[in-house]
This record gives sequence, C-alpha cells and structure tokens, in this order.
Amino acid sequence: MNLQTPAKDEPGAPQPRPGRAANPAEPGVGDLLPYVAPMFAFLALTSLEAYLPEGWYPLAYAAKVAIVSMVAIYFRAAWSDLRPLPRIGAVTLAVVVGLIVYVLWVRLDGLYPPLSFLGKRTGFDPTAIPSGGRQAFIAVRLFGLVLLVPLIEELFWRSFLMRWIINPNFLEVPVGRVTPAAAGITSAAFALAHPEWLPAILTGLLWAGLLWRTRSLFACFVSHLVANLALGIHVLSTGEWRYW
Repeated sequence: MNLQTPAKDEPGAPQPRPGRAANPAEPGVGDLLPYVAPMFAFLALTSLEAYLPEGWYPLAYAAKVAIVSMVAIYFRAAWSDLRPLPRIGAVTLAVVVGLIVYVLWVRLDGLYPPLSFLGKRTGFDPTAIPSGGRQAFIAVRLFGLVLLVPLIEELFWRSFLMRWIINPNFLEVPVGRVTPAAAGITSAAFALAHPEWLPAILTGLLWAGLLWRTRSLFACFVSHLVANLALGIHVLSTGEWRYW
C-alpha cells in the first residue's frame, strides 16, 4: 500500500513546534534556547554580582544557582545530548583529562600576563560567614562549581557552539563531531570568557580533543566535573579562594 504524507496545510500534516523555524534548514528560537538560555542567565547574573556589596555575595550566588538551575531544568530538552553514556575507557580518559585541566589552572597561575579587558577574578573567603551559614554557602558553591557549571557550559560550548560553527543548522551535525576550525574557535571563545585565558584556551583544546576522541558530550561533562571538583577541594584545603 502506498502511503502519502499529507501536505502541510492538510488535516493531519505535521506542523512546526512553537518557537521552531518552519524551514528545517533554519533552527528556530525553540532550538537555541535550551543551549543558550542557561548560559546567558548565568553570565547575566554573574555580571550583576559586581554591583553588590561584598557581604551580599553568598545570597546573590545562592539566588543565581537557584535561578539558573530552574532555567536549565525548564530547557532540559538539550540534556539528551549527554546520551548515550560512554564506555568505561572513555570515562577513564575523561577523568585523566579533568585532572590535567586542574593542574593547568593551578600550576600556570602567575606564569602568564593578565589581559585587562578580561577583568580579574575576585575570590570570596567564606570564613567570614558564621559557621552554619558558611557550610551552607560552601555546599551551594560546590553544587554550582561541580554540577551546574559543567552542565550548562558543555551544552553551550561543545554541543551547541561547536556544531553551529561547523554548520549554522547545528541540529544536522551529530553531537561529538569536531573540526580543527570549530575546536580552535570554541577554545578561543572559551578563553575570552575567563580571566585565566591561557589555561582556559588549553582547556578548551583538551576538551575538544576529548570530544573528538570519545564522540561523547557526557565524557566532556565528566571531565569538567572532575576538574572543577579537584579545584574546589584544592581551594577548601589550601584557602586559596582566588581560584573560585
């Protein structure tokens, strides 16, 4: 039996989802928001922190984590890019790369000139907070550092932007595809988003290489999580608050 797909205007014809482009060659707003909205919410709220008195930072950071988490959950459609889970060998490689990234951020500190237009990271010393509030802040800070930031950044940098550079119709590009140009541009953009520009660009290249090697965004998420967890442990054990 020969089945014919109904024309666009006929009853039963598939219609574009709200927010998506009618032309499948042109991703619509609904395709972009799951990748872009959490990242830009985080950046916007981070920029506002500079205008608050220092004593307000713990509450402002907690509010930022709560808001960005809700935005990320609302736009969780992009989380499907984290599947399928990689093999154990890819996870092991991800952990090793994450530890290398941690070493780069700590060991390269002070060995490269700062770029004034990138600003300067101002660390917050939580020992000034009373004991009960201090533990709560550290828990929230670690949640943001170890889970939330790796999730939204990997979805933005290495799932969305990496594919968009390859083809503006990024949904047609398989998750995990990497080209030299995409790796270089995303790494440079990643560096421009961090005051620590040298370790950042090296980190971008390492994670682009990990994505190319494993074809797994989840492997990049694990590597990012490991790097940030190691950095968080380093900060808490040494008191070098400038790293977070």
